[in-house]
Amino acid sequence: MRNINVGVIGCGAIGSVICRAIDTDEISGHQLKLGMKLKVLIDTHPERIEALCKSLKKKPVIIKSDASGLDEILDEVDLVIECASVAAVREFIIPALQKGKEVMILSVGALLCDPTLFEEIERIARERRCNVYIPSGAVAGLDGLKSGVIGGMHAVALTTRKPPLGFEGNEYVRERGIDLHAITDEKPLFVGSAREAVKHFPENVNVAASISLAGIGPEATKVKIVADPAATENIHEIEAKGEFGHLFVRVENVPSVANPKTSYLAALSAIATLKRISDPIRVGT
Repeated sequence: MRNINVGVIGCGAIGSVICRAIDTDEISGHQLKLGMKLKVLIDTHPERIEALCKSLKKKPVIIKSDASGLDEILDEVDLVIECASVAAVREFIIPALQKGKEVMILSVGALLCDPTLFEEIERIARERRCNVYIPSGAVAGLDGLKSGVIGGMHAVALTTRKPPLGFEGNEYVRERGIDLHAITDEKPLFVGSAREAVKHFPENVNVAASISLAGIGPEATKVKIVADPAATENIHEIEAKGEFGHLFVRVENVPSVANPKTSYLAALSAIATLKRISDPIRVGT
């Protein structure tokens, strides 16, 4: 089987884990058997690229800090992985699909922030017969949601709890004058729809977007975001009710060492999706 040539957009906390997994074909001593080759690396921060490349056994052939020459670059890859930002989804994923490339989107909140983007991606993917992969991210239970929707789903709710400083730098929090350092008991920061949650907390709740896309949509999916000083992990609770019964899933995530605003499981989920692409046997909905 030939190698799948991969281009990665963004080499921050998650992107770096993905790149090293492709490079070594293992993670934490576990053999992956991906059959993939890291061919292209793009990041707007040259220092991130330099740091990542020092840890790789095989340096990518193409390294860029912008989207210049993207059309020619896309000729070199089979799969494009976006793990950079909401803006990067439109900038890189749309051209990749237009070239007939497979894509993976980690900044899934972009599909809710831009009301036309999801439909555009779906249309191009159908026309070009490409696959768009969206990993489960920092949560579990999306298989149950997708199955439950088929039979009829009545309600889906997500509650996210994180240490207060996990929300540091958030504009929504800053505009409301919330002093994260002064929080001594759990404090709800937001209650509303998944679409609103992604708009105000794009760096924290991509999971809200994934859950809404797998379930009953961004308007009907309810989200509560809580700053909890007693929390030592990033905690996500999903509750859903439908004709199938009642689903409740709680995930206590270890924050990424490189970026405490994201969860290590999010990177592992992306790598698991890569295995799903390459494995002949696929378990789960």
